Amino acid sequence: MKRLAEILLLFVFSFIYVPIASAETIKQAVQFALTSNPALKATEAEMRTSAFELMELRSEYLPKVEIFGEAGWQRVDDPAFLSPADNNNIEDRAQIGINASVVIFDGYRRSNLVYANAARVDGNIFRLLDASETMALNAAEAYIDVVRHRALIQVAKRNIASHRRIARQVRDLVGSGRLPNSDALTIEDRISFAELALADVQRGLRDANARYKRVIGRAPAAKMHLQRASVPRSLDELTQQSIQNSYRVKYAQAQIDQSQFQAEVDLSDARPKLTLNAGVTRDINRNGLRGTRTDEYVGVGLRWTLYQGGRKAQHNANAQRTQKALSERAVAVREVVELAALSWNNYRSTAERNAMLRQQLRINGLIVEVYGDEFAAAKRTLLDLLEVERARFNVEFQKVSSDAGLAFGTYRVLAAGSVLARHFGVKSSDITIEPNFQARARNRPTQVFNVNIEPLK
Repeated sequence: MKRLAEILLLFVFSFIYVPIASAETIKQAVQFALTSNPALKATEAEMRTSAFELMELRSEYLPKVEIFGEAGWQRVDDPAFLSPADNNNIEDRAQIGINASVVIFDGYRRSNLVYANAARVDGNIFRLLDASETMALNAAEAYIDVVRHRALIQVAKRNIASHRRIARQVRDLVGSGRLPNSDALTIEDRISFAELALADVQRGLRDANARYKRVIGRAPAAKMHLQRASVPRSLDELTQQSIQNSYRVKYAQAQIDQSQFQAEVDLSDARPKLTLNAGVTRDINRNGLRGTRTDEYVGVGLRWTLYQGGRKAQHNANAQRTQKALSERAVAVREVVELAALSWNNYRSTAERNAMLRQQLRINGLIVEVYGDEFAAAKRTLLDLLEVERARFNVEFQKVSSDAGLAFGTYRVLAAGSVLARHFGVKSSDITIEPNFQARARNRPTQVFNVNIEPLK
């Protein structure tokens, strides 16, 4: 009875802890890659760095408070001002004070500095989102490549099984004298080539597994399968979507804005700067006079550089930087349009080729069946049968790759439209903070400081 209880306990324990064959969808793989890939983490860290640097500009709007002081010895020789008892003596001296200042007007330097840095943060957010689209596409490609190689292995194994079945048939016919011995050697040679093909595919699968682990961050699951995505109805629709959503174009626009705001920052140097100052100073034995003195003050300070050489060159340099950013945006738009066209053309041609291969594979299957019957009836030679088997294998091999290419083509189209991460259930807010810093800054510069940047985990 005790032994039976131990067996039952062992059975229950095994049922609980024996792992079930894992399965992973392409959506799960992409989501894991977008949250764990170190390359994406590096881009995220760069974005957060720029956000924290923007937060540093809060100090430009806050008062500046300084404490100053000194202590030492002093000798003052001023007989016209000092009495003979105080003149030309070495006396200890000290000073301590506090000064507070706040900028009232600085030629819009602070606001434009905030605008420029807000545009920089938005640009880095768009870079991160664009990198996320690329990462999602790389993850999808790695997933599909593993599925493709697994399917190709099955095709290669079926090819070997078909040739071995023919080999058994050939051995019987050779034994009965209906086929020469050379046919037995021929079929064995074809089996060797079929096994070499399997070995090549297995090596390709190992490479695909290694790439999957690098991109996704973990080994492929036991069960994986192909999935296609819905694509826009036409190239025109894809192109419009791509230009409108492209993070690359949005990043380029942020670069233009940053350049223009930085030019305004430089122009502020030619405008007056007003500062409200207040403070108190206490002197001990200063300027040769014994005793203490307290000096309190409050007032407005003005600083205005009326002329400084090189301002025209500075203006021209800023104009050229802005022109460069404008040109780079135009380049980005053209590249996005081209990428949309290339992605769409690849998808359409792959879909057409896939349909033709499907029809061809069906026909090849029928031919193999007919040739098999005719070979058994001695109406076809072994080479005839092996040739159609080879043709069917090649078409089936291409069909598997075409299925994978068609699935990948749909994801490539979505990536061209900057909606691939969203397709896999990853929202922009799941990847980064909202890219609205520039809009908030233009509404009120200090508003951008009211944000919480969570620490990296």
